[in-house]
Amino acid sequence: MKLVVLGLSLSSSWGNGHATTFRALLKAFAQRGHQILFLERDVPWYRNNRDIADPDYCRLEFYGSLEELQHWKDETRSADAVIVGSYVPEGVAVGGLVQRLARGVTAFYDIDTPVTLAKLERGDFQYLSPKLIPGFDLYLSFTGGPTLDRIETQYGSPRARALYCSVDPAAYPALDVPKKWDLTYLGTYSDDRQPTLEKLLIEPARRLPHLHFCVAGPQYPDSIDWPANVERIDHLPPSEHAAFYAASRFTLNVTRADMIAAGWSPSVRLFEAASCATPIISDRWDGIDSVLTPDREILLAGSTDEVIEMLSAADGSATIGEAARERVLECHTASHRAEELERYINEAVGSRTEERGVKRTDSTVALVTGGAGFIGSNLIERLLADGAHVICLDNFQTGRAENVDRFEHESRFEFVEHDVIKDLPQWLRGGRTKFTHIYHLACAASPPHYQADPEHTMLTNVVGTRNLLRLAEETGARLLLSSTSEVYGDPEIHPQQEDYRGWVSCTGPRACYDEGKRAAETLAFDFLRAHRADVRVARIFNTYGPRMRCDDGRVVSNIVCQALSGDDITIYGDGSQTRSFCFVDDLVRGLMLLMNSDRAVGFPVNLGNPNELTVRELADMVVAVTGADSRITYQPLPIDDPRRRKPDISRAAELLGWSPAVDLATGLEATIQWFEKETNRIAAPMYVDAPMVATAAE
Repeated sequence: MKLVVLGLSLSSSWGNGHATTFRALLKAFAQRGHQILFLERDVPWYRNNRDIADPDYCRLEFYGSLEELQHWKDETRSADAVIVGSYVPEGVAVGGLVQRLARGVTAFYDIDTPVTLAKLERGDFQYLSPKLIPGFDLYLSFTGGPTLDRIETQYGSPRARALYCSVDPAAYPALDVPKKWDLTYLGTYSDDRQPTLEKLLIEPARRLPHLHFCVAGPQYPDSIDWPANVERIDHLPPSEHAAFYAASRFTLNVTRADMIAAGWSPSVRLFEAASCATPIISDRWDGIDSVLTPDREILLAGSTDEVIEMLSAADGSATIGEAARERVLECHTASHRAEELERYINEAVGSRTEERGVKRTDSTVALVTGGAGFIGSNLIERLLADGAHVICLDNFQTGRAENVDRFEHESRFEFVEHDVIKDLPQWLRGGRTKFTHIYHLACAASPPHYQADPEHTMLTNVVGTRNLLRLAEETGARLLLSSTSEVYGDPEIHPQQEDYRGWVSCTGPRACYDEGKRAAETLAFDFLRAHRADVRVARIFNTYGPRMRCDDGRVVSNIVCQALSGDDITIYGDGSQTRSFCFVDDLVRGLMLLMNSDRAVGFPVNLGNPNELTVRELADMVVAVTGADSRITYQPLPIDDPRRRKPDISRAAELLGWSPAVDLATGLEATIQWFEKETNRIAAPMYVDAPMVATAAE
């Protein structure tokens, strides 16, 4: 996407923490493939103290007035998103201009939220006004917790989201250098921080004259009575921050009064010091334990005596610093924030799309492509039970008529035999049918089926997906694309998170499906970014249950059918490859929650069960349940077959409140009962002839 940012400063870190925050965030955002233009007001105090001139991750331009800002109106209009930061000079006028010009998402990034809200309460509209807030699609807040609700309820923001500061670990490494100071503080002077600094650093320095202290930062008045053992550094450029922290036995975090009152307001210095593995002593405020764990990753102090006790204790502080660094690298890097920013923007894109005309009706009218298949028919059954009108579209390449014949007497069900790679029937197009939902499930999903006609598989994913996206655009329906865990290939990351880009062969026999689904996701997100359609993307992991086919190539169906027929159970490889199996009822519930979510937009969502077990363990379970006398036989592993497959479903849990409810034993019992009734299917020989037991198809 193209992003325009109007911020306080990127070029100069003098007297502000905005520059380092923007640098880390935008560098990581650019690494995700986005283009960035940063517009900075050219003011003398930053012009004379610039420590970056030409960043390689974005284009940096300066403007001298609101009139000059008009030079970039075309860039503002064409951007996918425009962000205005706090403390931007003439910020109210700048924000108003952006809201008038921008066609993409608009956001206010408040790196000073509690201060901003305190100003608004006093009628001080220095850079933001109450009238401006509802006009931003997003309010990105330095502060989380209850403040987000206040921004939405009191000030009318359509969506307030926490976007904490972060750190670039490459710029803030843990250095092994001699300790020069016992306690340091890095921060610009502030009236409301000074009493805490006096209590937690200056007074301890007076009482501990044999120790060494340092305060780095500008604008401290000459009237301050600094003890002799407190060194002063007027300005410390970011390039020297890591060395400064590394030379500190402890460093102090001091929070402004408004931020203490609001809570959930971690400063950028907190993350930077932690990344350097420097033990931090901080003042106390609500929410700090959601960032770093007290007494394990950070020390909290409210008095001079507490600080003196910490400085005088036997030195065990290294473990505190190391634990803090580990936590920051796990949760609070710039890469984490860039992913969050991308997600929030795409969420707002979906909402803007809806405001453009993608309206819901009281009655659900759903199109399900691939609806005669295993998953599709189970989904249709649930939709009909919920009162929806359903049109099923399928070409019976892998779907079965029996799966949809059961709905033939349902007045709210219609079936259309059609291939999605062909032009859709005219009566479906042009808005004639008022679809509210399109579930795009059409595509052979097992290796023996999708490899049988790889050209058709690729065209289904690309041409078929384009046809359905155009239909969503024309009819105003929301489209859910069923993607796959196969986009991760044979993963090097375990378990698989949605931001993992995969390890996929684009030339192997599985590429028609793996790369086809990746291309389908690309199309879906391109339509979303262009405000052409409202889309959701589900990455489906191994799914099993009633209405599977014995010859579908899925590991569960193959092992069950072989066991029930008394045949040898074929395992490909040594059986140590792992899979995670989700019962179809759980998956259908997840698909419907995702389709109806207004939060899970602009990024894929894993749906699967993280109950990882080996293929051999699965075979042993099936044998035990069926009482089969089948022997286990082994054959060579198919090309590009993944060794491990397990979903990270934390995103689905957070945004959808979804997690699987059916355990494997219960699901297998229901599945085996289904196959026992399908005796005419068990005799099908296809599962004997093709290497598919070890696959990870849905």
